Amino acid sequence: MFGIAPIALLCAGALAQDKKPDGPPIKPAEGANFVAVVIGLSSYDALPDAVELDFARSDAAVVTKNLKSKANFTHTFLVTDGEATRENVRELLRTEVAQLLGPNDVFLLYFVGHGVGADLDEPVLLVYDSSLEDAAASGLELGEFVTDLGTWAQAGTTIVVTDAIHRNQLDGVYFFGPAANQWPKFSGNTSVISSSQADSPAKDGAFGTVFADAIGGAADKNRDGMVTLGETMDYLDSRITPMGQIPVRSPMDMPRETVIAMGVQNTGGTDPSNTTAPIPEPAAQFPDSEVWSAKFVFRQGASQSVRCRDQEVKACAPSCYVRNFKAGICELKAVVDGVEMSGKVPVVYPGKYSCGTRAGALTCRPPLEPATDRRDDD
Repeated sequence: MFGIAPIALLCAGALAQDKKPDGPPIKPAEGANFVAVVIGLSSYDALPDAVELDFARSDAAVVTKNLKSKANFTHTFLVTDGEATRENVRELLRTEVAQLLGPNDVFLLYFVGHGVGADLDEPVLLVYDSSLEDAAASGLELGEFVTDLGTWAQAGTTIVVTDAIHRNQLDGVYFFGPAANQWPKFSGNTSVISSSQADSPAKDGAFGTVFADAIGGAADKNRDGMVTLGETMDYLDSRITPMGQIPVRSPMDMPRETVIAMGVQNTGGTDPSNTTAPIPEPAAQFPDSEVWSAKFVFRQGASQSVRCRDQEVKACAPSCYVRNFKAGICELKAVVDGVEMSGKVPVVYPGKYSCGTRAGALTCRPPLEPATDRRDDD
């Protein structure tokens, strides 16, 4: 169920973020530590094999490898599956990470696994010993976890990255972890990146290797040996959005020019001897396929409309069908509580898209499974 948005309009992912030219990079102080904790959970002690994630553990390993060998992080910690219990994660932050970080340092937390409760405004990241019956107490409940990070990970720059919104469900409970704009407010210079928008399931294995490439140097489009927050989001946007999900970052007050990796091995493909030659901005490439029918149902507001790729604007009052269009981004507009809002959603397969405001953004929840025939589903 989509909630009513506050009047402040928030952006719905990297596609909607500011595109003004970046200024000079904002670098940490010389000699700063770059510290990372990478958590990857493919299996869980109290969850059945049917909801295991195929790629979470391997994605975490690839991210860790690139942080060490390409992004030159000074300290990296990888915890997976049975090691990634609630107490072990908190103990790692409390006893080891806290000793390494200071006000000039950079801290990266990467989580890939299941989450629950974000669709009910009670988001929790599930760790190995979590249970669905008592998720808040046995997992990483966001309010408490933000307090833990603020207490034990006091860095000059903190980046939290999550891939925790997946298609799986168990006994009617959807594995919808938090999107970036569903986290409580952090203190200090912190930004959260999520692999997809709120309530929009991400593909298992789609995000991790792309983020690993980005932080390892592929995002370094100006070839200065540094990866900034803005370069990272631009790279994720160009590679992830065509897969049918939109990466999100929040809050927006951390400057795009903030450096999150230094001394990277650039893999952008231009002459490495020419450090001033910019790498062209990658363009999002969607599959050259046709979506035969998408039904957009707006749960709130008025004057709703949709414009899909190579199509005219389609009015929805409050629902409408868009037929026979190329897979890609559909633009949304609506007036909610007197405020004109807009948003974007990737549509790469047919079915019913339930649209409304979520975490301050206009978005749509795609069908968990694509429609397999040409009957219109109400």
